[in-house]
Amino acid sequence: MRYSKPPMTTSSIKIYGPRSGSALRAHWVAAEIGVPYETVSVDFSKGEHRSDQYRQINPMGQVPALVDGDFTLAESMAIASYLIDKAGSDLGGKSPQERARAWQWSLWAALNPHPHLATLGSPKWTGQPLAAEVEAAAKAGVARFLPVLEAHLQRHSFVAGTHFSVGDINVSCALGYAALSGYDLSIYPAITAWMGKVMSRPAFLKAKGEVAA
Repeated sequence: MRYSKPPMTTSSIKIYGPRSGSALRAHWVAAEIGVPYETVSVDFSKGEHRSDQYRQINPMGQVPALVDGDFTLAESMAIASYLIDKAGSDLGGKSPQERARAWQWSLWAALNPHPHLATLGSPKWTGQPLAAEVEAAAKAGVARFLPVLEAHLQRHSFVAGTHFSVGDINVSCALGYAALSGYDLSIYPAITAWMGKVMSRPAFLKAKGEVAA
């Protein structure tokens, strides 16, 4: 059973971080549920993520982070969950089973393919090439896990079943790291079709800043 929530007051919400990578989850969820918020950039090249001021918001010095009045929160999936619950939205899933499936696949993506895809994409932000053995291990990891998702999406329209949910946001953002490394997802036709479907949503384009807010 969904519990009732008071109307969301959103004027104080700030989301720190870019409209890409893991931080995209927060922007995308906010766009899906219609939450107005202020975007605050964090310039890593200037070391703003290491400043005392920012570490009071996120002690890890990472993005994204959320500030809602005197409440602060880090970690993109936690921020997504907070926004959904505060809004009383069913983006988390339309039933207890869908909500459980959405978070099952969210955690699966974060713990399994994402670390390997992030490793493959890391030269983009470190400027350092991967050692051959590290690259080979990461590719083997991706190849181990993505067939599981491929088989699931051959039988289901979305990761939680028949409805779009936060699970689709979380998993597709994890797989978005494939583009950084040039990893070819086209060998997985069900994943490719699903990625095209969820990333054509108006809220995704809004979250990316590709259409007017």
